[in-house]
Amino acid sequence: MKRDKRVLSILFAMIFGFASVIVGIVIYNVRSLSIIREKDKAETIAKLVKDGLTAHMVGGIMSKRELFLNNAKQSSGAKKIWIFRTPKVIKLFGKGFNNEAVRDKIDKKAIQTGQIQQKVTDALINPTLRITIPYKVSYDAKPNCLRCHINAKDGDVLGGISMVYDLSQVRSQSIKTVLNILAITILFALLFLYISDKLLSPYTLVLLYIKDALKSASNGNYRYKIDENKCNQGSKETVRWLNTLLSKLDSVVGAIETNISLFVADRSRKFNDPLEKSKSTIQDLAMIYRFKRTIEQDTSKEDIYKRLIKVFKDQLNIADLSLYEVNIKNNKRHLIYDDTPEKFCEDADTNTFQRCRAYRTKSVVTSDEFPDICQICKSTKEYLCIECSIDENISLIINIKPDNKDDLRENKKAIGYIRNYLESAKPILQSKILTEILQRSNMIDGLTGLYNRKYLDIFMDQKIKQYDSFAIAMVDIDFFKKVNDTYGHDIGDIVLKGLSDLFKKSVSKEDIVFRFGGEEFLIFIPNIDIALNTAGKVKDNFENRVFNVNGGNFNKTLSIGLSYYKADSDHIWQVIKNSDIALYKAKNSGRNKIVEFKDVDKV
Repeated sequence: MKRDKRVLSILFAMIFGFASVIVGIVIYNVRSLSIIREKDKAETIAKLVKDGLTAHMVGGIMSKRELFLNNAKQSSGAKKIWIFRTPKVIKLFGKGFNNEAVRDKIDKKAIQTGQIQQKVTDALINPTLRITIPYKVSYDAKPNCLRCHINAKDGDVLGGISMVYDLSQVRSQSIKTVLNILAITILFALLFLYISDKLLSPYTLVLLYIKDALKSASNGNYRYKIDENKCNQGSKETVRWLNTLLSKLDSVVGAIETNISLFVADRSRKFNDPLEKSKSTIQDLAMIYRFKRTIEQDTSKEDIYKRLIKVFKDQLNIADLSLYEVNIKNNKRHLIYDDTPEKFCEDADTNTFQRCRAYRTKSVVTSDEFPDICQICKSTKEYLCIECSIDENISLIINIKPDNKDDLRENKKAIGYIRNYLESAKPILQSKILTEILQRSNMIDGLTGLYNRKYLDIFMDQKIKQYDSFAIAMVDIDFFKKVNDTYGHDIGDIVLKGLSDLFKKSVSKEDIVFRFGGEEFLIFIPNIDIALNTAGKVKDNFENRVFNVNGGNFNKTLSIGLSYYKADSDHIWQVIKNSDIALYKAKNSGRNKIVEFKDVDKV
């Protein structure tokens, strides 16, 4: 593994940057000090020149001042030096020598402001400092300037002195100083980096090993191990702890991934990190657990079906689906829910569920497997069918109809999710189905398979309230006692079963038949307009039924009493009593007839 040099590079850059700041400060300070030193020198020379010129004036030897000025120039070290007079001095004493005139704007500004003027020229070659110092009148001067300059007043500028100093030597010294500092800094930096590299390299290597290990773990690989032999003594313990932690993570995550798959089916989602996969699976388990706890409190399997549909629609965003319940024992398929815009497959009949490919193969069927893979499916678009066996008699078939192939691919990813919920609901559905079977067996007549008197009580108390009108037909087999007396009770049972089978073929799906007691039956008919016709069909069909006993044949007839809710009575049980009264009238007036309660007095 190559060592990462970025830390050393950063340290070097920091040292070099710090050195650069110091060099900048040094350059600025050297320059400033040089200017201050030359300015102080210039002010000293200016004072000496002023005093010398004053002495020449007092002594009356101003004409010999040129020698003095040349000596001052030489002693000042200035590259150039000159003095100048103001108009007031010129007016009294004349222009003086040729080099005593105002030369430029700086001289003029010094005269105007009475302030020292300076200008630094930072040329690449021959940098200079220009200083112009004005001479002002002062009452306190010794001797008094006004004795000679009678036309001046206190504060007036009488002239001045300008000096130009060469800063080349100062610059050279600054450059030497800077180079020395840089050289020392670079040597120090290199030495520092060398020592740091020797001392820190073992630790930086360990950090790089740890970085690679953590990167591998973040990508879901916990099998990465750091070679302890490549680490220094101080970091081996840390590396050993990290390797132990990674080994434990690898073991725990592997166990979680293996065992958790026993509880939920694969949702076809891809995870690079097994921890992320485990997290997602645990979230699924939590949702399924809450769903299971909820449906345990539901009262019927229909409530559970509604919750399943809601989960599929709300959590999977499945817009078009249908749910069928297949009853193998009854050889029928029953539609529970359907929100598809077009008919999904053929209508349920006694053979359709056996031709349903998903039910028959107990597998998932998708339209992209093969053209027209399911022969009974009428969908012109894509479809997806899932079968789930609840018990040996009941299965569920879920049909999903995506709009296009892209939606079909997304729905296929949810197959595992759907199966998870179906599997979690299966034991509760089994319990509900068993409860319904027990309740139904308790309310079904064992001989005829029709509802018994107990269920009639429940029906009249709880369910009949939803009907605004209905008719009650009370049916009795004429001279049934003779059948038992003549042929025996076994033959009597055959007659009763024959009548119950005839009921199933003669009444509509909305009608409900109860065995009221013995050979008496009660037909609940919601549609009062066909009540009389229904009763007549039952009577005629039974009369035409031939019973064969020991090589002989016989027929039986029915007497029927008919009563109407609201038309005959507003009380439900009174309607039943009225139909019984009408039946009694039919039997006493010749049998094999239908008597309506309204005609009891006429018969």
